[in-house]
Amino acid sequence: GVPINGHIFAVTGIGSVGIGTTVPRAHLDIEGTLRTKIVREVVETLSIASNVVTIDLSKAQNFLLSATDNVNSFTITNPPSEVSSFTIRITQDGTGGRVIDIDDFKTSGGSSIPVFWPGGGVLPIITTTANRSDIYSFRSFDGGSNWYGVVVGQNFTN
Repeated sequence: GVPINGHIFAVTGIGSVGIGTTVPRAHLDIEGTLRTKIVREVVETLSIASNVVTIDLSKAQNFLLSATDNVNSFTITNPPSEVSSFTIRITQDGTGGRVIDIDDFKTSGGSSIPVFWPGGGVLPIITTTANRSDIYSFRSFDGGSNWYGVVVGQNFTN
């Protein structure tokens, strides 16, 4: 590491940058307070395959899903080992009436992942009206072994 103004700054041969650490654990690893003016996040479009939606957390933390079919489960892949979160907007297509099991998360191996909801586990009722959207956010504190879900909002007009 190279000291800059009394702080350690390191660039590894694999393209990782560490600020306050000589051993970056990610492409950018900051040991200390981060201050930014604007943060832009990637939005990934999801698809339904055989009534399953795969959410790859190595691609984004914000997802859009057009409900063109029923969804029986969500497969969560590549959760970080630390705290992680993601948000999904689910929009019924022009037909509407699609059943979305927002409480059925699985690993890529097919094992169930618990999803906890506020109010002692009260499951949200998914909006089924055509061309309407619901937004849900999920957070894990244990590397994706358990997820806590909240309803951000429902029945948005598109």
